[in-house]
Amino acid sequence: MDSLVIEFYRHYPHLKHNKAVESFISQGANQKLVEDFLRHPSAKKEDRLNEAFKAHYFDIRFTSYVSSSLYFHSVNFDKRIRKYSERHPLTLDNQTNEEGMSFVDLVPDPSPEISPFTNYSTLGECLENEELLKAYKTLTDKQKHILDLAYVQELSDTEIARMFGVSQQAVSKTHRKALRILKTILEKGES
Repeated sequence: MDSLVIEFYRHYPHLKHNKAVESFISQGANQKLVEDFLRHPSAKKEDRLNEAFKAHYFDIRFTSYVSSSLYFHSVNFDKRIRKYSERHPLTLDNQTNEEGMSFVDLVPDPSPEISPFTNYSTLGECLENEELLKAYKTLTDKQKHILDLAYVQELSDTEIARMFGVSQQAVSKTHRKALRILKTILEKGES
């Protein structure tokens, strides 16, 4: 390869530091064309070499064009998004009357580790609505226990099913039935 490159640049010294020519010669198929042309020069071989270089140069220019287009489109997209965000801020990003505070700063931070019913063991202890409490007391012990585990302990139906040793579908069915009973009782005003 080195002797080929030296011989090529001896015939064409004006192309010596041209990056496009260097990348063209570094490809195996093109090396064969250059070597064939240098060993047995002819107009046909020169035309094949020129066509191969034109195709290579087109690829370089096309890649450069696509690259720069992507860059400028991404810059313009970023500018448009930033401008839109400045003109149409989200409601929570709007400023409050206080210094430098936005509405999002006023939203309390919900801690996922802390359950709202940590001080209670059953749902009955949590209920403040008397009608709902009376309706809750009409449920079977199994229904109450499933609601307690679902809403006080925040367990999923799958976890409850594992505890009871039954299928998740059975727990879901009991859970839905208990909620339906509560809804019916509250709608009728009975307890």
